[in-house]
Amino acid sequence: MFRKNLATAALVVLSLACADASSGPPLFPGSATANVTSDPALAGALATASPTALLDVIVTYNDSVTTNDAVANSLLGLGAGVIGFENLPVVAARANPAQIASMQTVSGVEGVYLNRQLQYLLAESIPAIHADAVHVAGITGKGIGVAILDSGVDGLYNQDLTYPSHTVANVKYLANLADIYTNPGSIDKSLKKGASVFVENLANTESSMGHGTHVAGIVAATGASSGGKYIGVAPGANIVGIAAGEGPAIFWALAGFDYIISHRDAYNIKVVNNSWGSDGAYDAKDPINKATKKVHDAGITVVFAAGNSGPAQNTMNPYSVAPWVISVAAGCKIGVIDPTNSAAHCVDGNGRGVIGDFSSRGVPGDPLLHPDITAPGVHVVSTRASTGTILNALDLNHDARVCNISLTNQAYYTCASGTSMASPHVTGVVALMQEAAGGKLSPDRVLAVLRASAKPLAGFGEWEAGAGYLDALAAVNCIKNNYACLK
Repeated sequence: MFRKNLATAALVVLSLACADASSGPPLFPGSATANVTSDPALAGALATASPTALLDVIVTYNDSVTTNDAVANSLLGLGAGVIGFENLPVVAARANPAQIASMQTVSGVEGVYLNRQLQYLLAESIPAIHADAVHVAGITGKGIGVAILDSGVDGLYNQDLTYPSHTVANVKYLANLADIYTNPGSIDKSLKKGASVFVENLANTESSMGHGTHVAGIVAATGASSGGKYIGVAPGANIVGIAAGEGPAIFWALAGFDYIISHRDAYNIKVVNNSWGSDGAYDAKDPINKATKKVHDAGITVVFAAGNSGPAQNTMNPYSVAPWVISVAAGCKIGVIDPTNSAAHCVDGNGRGVIGDFSSRGVPGDPLLHPDITAPGVHVVSTRASTGTILNALDLNHDARVCNISLTNQAYYTCASGTSMASPHVTGVVALMQEAAGGKLSPDRVLAVLRASAKPLAGFGEWEAGAGYLDALAAVNCIKNNYACLK
């Protein structure tokens, strides 16, 4: 999640309004299969669709009672076009309203969701979390694969992210979704799977946005383009870029997760960053939540931006509050000299200047609706893509005036704010932790150490700041000292 210039509205802004942890309404109220749910977006689309209209939907199922191929074949039998997945309990389908209505009768189906659009949630931040001290100790995330599921990564233009030496894999979809479906009666009945729809070995997958390149730099920029000034949290980590497009739809995010699980061993992927989200209530049957649980269960830590709809309560990105993911709030750069004056956007009624005024908040006392931790997310300087339209040359005045980027460095770096910028700080620290632990940390142990080692933020509740402010050095030292912080 990101904000480019907080003095004006962000180009991409979410209105996150999580209400409770209940599921969505029945797909068709009064039906015999009332436990099959859909999101409100699908209900709205069906209400206005003609009988012959084709809608792209995502079907979730209980993988303890059925399989991906079985569900896909059942949907084909209904006349729908389908795309399967190798590792996730979901099937994509293109179907008319009558076919969608019949999907609720397929054995094991739990929910049907519209393939709706998602939104991306947009130097001094490294010492703010003490990552520089970890680097001095020789820990840089070396050998750890870090997946960036975002708009793309420019590994061609910026030396900080060079492909294939540092960005070791860079993939993007280059096909229309309609062309991927296997349809009833087609000559080629082979079922395509989400993990296989990407084109690999691309130096630059950032078509026009720049968001993913900025995020990747926060995680692992080498600082090569700035003489080491703007270095990432884990500069020794290996970047795995998965481009889900400038305005990602649910399908492409799911395909990205499918790819990550299929390639976790090839690239030693230990963590995936997700600086994007949606609105609405948390729904355990939502296809994204079903997917992130599978990623977690595969031993990969899932990090999400908490959302940019604060400071009001109950505004969390619903994907970030799943119990198995790490939700990251955006804070200012505390405890360091900050030439970007990030505190200007962390003003609160008590003058504490710690949490971003835009960072989404949870609900006091709620066990689910809260961030897990806070990390720098205001006026963060990181890598610029050559093809960006949001984080691009039009921002040069902002970069120089607000973020104090020199004329020389403006060619390769830009400045942005948001929980989109906070979550990759945590993702980078996870890479540092995994190197320190020999790559043996489970996602649950990662979260426990991050929370136990965080710096408490006096006057802030968990619903605002989680366990506190990210501290890379304390997290790594906890691991080195036989997990003393957990005892």
